Amino acid sequence: MRNERPSTPTADPPATKWLMLAIVSAGFIVMTINWFDISTGFDDIGAEYHKAIPDVAFLISIFVAAYGVLHIPGGLLATKWGLRRTLALGLAVEAAGALLSATSTSFAQLVLWRALAGVGASVFAAVGVAAVSIWFREHQHALALGISSAAFSVGTALGLYTFGDITAATSWRTSIVIGGLVCLAVAAVSLLFFRVPRGVGSLAGVEITREGLKQTFFNKDIWLYGLAFFGAYGAYLGASQLISGYGEDRGLPGGQVGAAAFLIGIAGVPGSIAAGWLADRYVSPRTLFAVGAILEAVSLACVPLAGEHTFWLPALGIGFMFNFVFAVWQTVPGNMRSIAPENIGTAIGLMLTISAIGGFVLPWAFGLITDGPGYTAAWLFLAIVSAVTVGFCLFSRSRGRTATPEHAIRDLNPVSGAEA
Repeated sequence: MRNERPSTPTADPPATKWLMLAIVSAGFIVMTINWFDISTGFDDIGAEYHKAIPDVAFLISIFVAAYGVLHIPGGLLATKWGLRRTLALGLAVEAAGALLSATSTSFAQLVLWRALAGVGASVFAAVGVAAVSIWFREHQHALALGISSAAFSVGTALGLYTFGDITAATSWRTSIVIGGLVCLAVAAVSLLFFRVPRGVGSLAGVEITREGLKQTFFNKDIWLYGLAFFGAYGAYLGASQLISGYGEDRGLPGGQVGAAAFLIGIAGVPGSIAAGWLADRYVSPRTLFAVGAILEAVSLACVPLAGEHTFWLPALGIGFMFNFVFAVWQTVPGNMRSIAPENIGTAIGLMLTISAIGGFVLPWAFGLITDGPGYTAAWLFLAIVSAVTVGFCLFSRSRGRTATPEHAIRDLNPVSGAEA
C-alpha cells in the first residue's frame, strides 16, 4: 500500500490552486453583498410596509440568526455531498432568498426570504473556508485564507456603498435582484469549475462516520478556539453596526462618522492579507491570534476617547485587527493533522457556531449597558470581553499541526479533475 498524505495536491499544476482560490473568493464577495445590500433600502422598505427603522433592521437580525446556527449542518453536508456541490448549493440558496425577497408582498414574507438567504450564506461560509484549506494546507495556508477573508470585506463594502448607489438610482427591489443574479452566476461558476485536489477522492463526498464526528466534536482545540474568538467576533459585529449611530449621537461631523463606518469594513482587506503573510513566515498562529485580539480590544476601548477629528482611527483599528484575527483563526482546523480533509468544513462550522453566539449576545448586552451606565461603559465592556475570552487559546496546543492519524493515511488513486 502506498502511503500518501491526502491533503497534498501534488498532481495539479501550481496555478490550479490559485484559480480555485479566486472562485471561492468570488463566492465570499457575493455572499456578503447579498448580506448587506438589503440595508441600503431600509428607508424605502420602512415606508412601503409602514415600519419604523428599528423594525426594518430586524431583516439584518434574522439573516444573522440563520447564518449563525447552520454552519455545522453545512459542514456535514459537504462531507456527505462533497465540497463542489455544497459550495454551489449555499450560494444558490442565498441567491434564491435574495430574488424571492424582491417578490415580497408583505413584511412577513420579506423576513422569511431573508432568513432563507441567511441559511444559504451559513452553508457557504464554513465550506468556503474548508475549500481554501484543502488546496493550501501544505503551503501558504494562512495567506490564502487571508485573501478569502479580504474578499469578505470587499463584499461588505460593495454591498453597503456600490449597491447603495444602485438602490438610489433604481429601487430596493431592483438592487437586491441584481445582487441575487450575481450570486447565482457565481454559484454556477462554482458548480462548473471548482474541483478538489487530485488524489483526494473523499472530498467528493463520503459517508458521515462516528470517527469523523469524533475528530471535530471531541477536539479540545476546536472548542478552545471557538470560545477564544467569542469576544472578538461578537464585539466586531456589534461595533460595525453601532459605531455610526454612536458617532451621530455624539454630534460628530458627518465626514468622520462616514469614514469610521467605511474603514471598519474595508480595513479588513489589508488586515487579512497581513495576518496571512506573517503567519506563513514568521510568527506562530496562536501568538498572532492572541496579539490581534488584544489590539482589537484596545481599539474598542479607544472609541469613546476619540475626538471629532480622530473618530476614524479606532474604527480603522477595529476593522484591521478583527480581520487580522479572523484570517489566522480560520487556519486552525486545516493545520490539524488529526482532522481528515473531508471533516474540515464541519470543524470550521463548529468553531463559527460557538463564536457566533457572541454575535447575538454582545450587541444585545451593548444596548442594555448603553441604556444604563452609558456608551463609554458599553464600549469598555466589548473591549474587556474581547481581551478576556482570547485567553482560551492559551490552553490549546502551541503547534499548529499534529501528527497524521493512522486513519487519515489512505491508499488513494488519482482522481479526475472534477468531483464525482
